[in-house]
Amino acid sequence: MKTTLTQQEGNTVRLDVEVATEEIRAGVDVTVAKLARELKLPGFRKGKVPPNFVVQRFGMDMVLQEMVEDFLSQWYAQALEETGVEPVDKPEVELDGEPHLDQPFLFHALVQVMPKPELGQYAGLEVPKAEVTVQDADVDAQVERLREEFATLRVVDLRSVQEGDVVTGDFAGSMLGEPVEKATITDYSLEVGSGQFLPDLERGLVGLHLREEKDIAVSFPEDYPDEEVAGKTLDFHVTVKEIKEKVLPPLNDELAKDVSEFATLLELRLDIRRKLQSVRDSMVKRQFRALAIKKAVNGAEVDIPSVVVDRQAEILVDEFARSLELRGGSFEEYLKATGATIEQMLMDVRPDAAMAAKAGVVLDAIAAEEGIVISEDELSATVATLAKAGKTEPEALRSRLDESGRISSIRQNLLREKTGDFIVEHAVAVAPSDQAEPAAVGEVAPETADPAAEE
Repeated sequence: MKTTLTQQEGNTVRLDVEVATEEIRAGVDVTVAKLARELKLPGFRKGKVPPNFVVQRFGMDMVLQEMVEDFLSQWYAQALEETGVEPVDKPEVELDGEPHLDQPFLFHALVQVMPKPELGQYAGLEVPKAEVTVQDADVDAQVERLREEFATLRVVDLRSVQEGDVVTGDFAGSMLGEPVEKATITDYSLEVGSGQFLPDLERGLVGLHLREEKDIAVSFPEDYPDEEVAGKTLDFHVTVKEIKEKVLPPLNDELAKDVSEFATLLELRLDIRRKLQSVRDSMVKRQFRALAIKKAVNGAEVDIPSVVVDRQAEILVDEFARSLELRGGSFEEYLKATGATIEQMLMDVRPDAAMAAKAGVVLDAIAAEEGIVISEDELSATVATLAKAGKTEPEALRSRLDESGRISSIRQNLLREKTGDFIVEHAVAVAPSDQAEPAAVGEVAPETADPAAEE
């Protein structure tokens, strides 16, 4: 088979394919054998009809047409492999004449391909990178969280409710004088000021004494999950049955011993500072990487075909659905609860899909420009990691990935990750222009963190 590639206008190429006479005859033999297995003729068992009877029964022209239908997709796939063309949509295929047994068969395909981007600067990019330092106040806040976590509760009788107290009481909700059963609960405990319930109710408890009763008007937000009360105001008749205040443990070495493996408060504070700094450093590193890659992608010019954006949008929605299922949720229930539709979600994610598609194209082009490749050792190492996570043998997983074709996707993802590394390694860190406040650090446990997890 011989294939000729011709660039067309826009992002289209033309493949002119010539299938040799020998391949036509071989294909006819395969098709005749297939028809023989399916044909029923008097005097012959099914599947035992001789080939010449098949040709007599259907005629050579029909056999040739059937053969073309059987083999056209295979010839097209072979043409793509020979030319290295990667289509982004279904081709427009036309036959150049009727097939004949004693001459080559010709067809051509118009194939839409991904456009080649015009790369901008991607090495030596100036990318803002904040300097983050953990302050004493950050450590103090973390220590206070630990004290709150290990606080005890003490019953109080002689004073009224204050913010931070845990109040146990009966709450009976009504609307326009009619009881609302789902808004009525007895012996319910909540921490005042914690945001555990609606602010109106928590504020209304402040100042009440033990066994005191009060009617509190509580406004429910418009987006409240329960449609029956969303956007409405309920009256809650509240009876205070118990008031407890938090007793924080003393700020001393005993606290460190109780909440961690450290013997002194100083050691605990140093460990908290180290972990907070590690969290901030990791956050800044991720932000720097994302900004560098985004700048390289934005600096390139490429018109992504709509069909590619559509496909990427479907991937994003599918990934969201799978993430819900992994957390024990249901995509169908999510759609019902939010009133959303798949069509609307696809439209909503199109901007992100377009950016993701462009990023992939640009990273692929940079990899080609810089000669970045994924070695078999790198690919095998990734497969081994996936196999370990899936508790299977690397050889068995590799075999399945090869058969399904998914190994090429893994290789491509690794290539784009490696290309991202190249962009980041060659980026130049500069101070942020506005020097905005650094993002708040996350909470960390007092125990010594796993060093591998912090890398």
